[in-house]
Amino acid sequence: MKNNVYIEVVRQLTDLLKQLKPNEYNQSLAVLNGSSMGQHTRHVVEFYQCLLKGLCNGVVDYDARERNLMLENDLKFTINCLHEIENSIESIKNPNEPLLLAVSYCTYNQDFIETNFMREVVYLVEHSIHHYALIRIGLQENFPKIFIPKNFGVAYSTVKHREENVIMVND
Repeated sequence: MKNNVYIEVVRQLTDLLKQLKPNEYNQSLAVLNGSSMGQHTRHVVEFYQCLLKGLCNGVVDYDARERNLMLENDLKFTINCLHEIENSIESIKNPNEPLLLAVSYCTYNQDFIETNFMREVVYLVEHSIHHYALIRIGLQENFPKIFIPKNFGVAYSTVKHREENVIMVND
């Protein structure tokens, strides 16, 4: 798959995590209601894993996350998983292949919605950025030594809007 935005979003997290120490990664943070960087990272990683699994079996089910505690607690393991996700996304041959999205809003009923990999990866970009914004808050409040890129946790549409308004103000 040629569009690098999808890879870039995963790499943003990988690059940020490489700056953390293992005890910082899984530290409970008051500003995140007791959650850790690792818990938010696990959540993001597992959504990508669900999508990639769905690509193999034809059904994407984000509710069927493994909730793997190693992703929350083992920084090196998590970084390796992120590299695997990058490689998997890069190797996608048919991003428009039809998939079904499993949706459950109650315990007794599951519906299926037609979708495709490209549509779902677009969703995951937005979902990831939302969690990156939370991760950013945790880092700013607790680990000021960590370099956070200017647009980490900021939606692409917001970045574009800000850039356009700066151009208009400077004209």
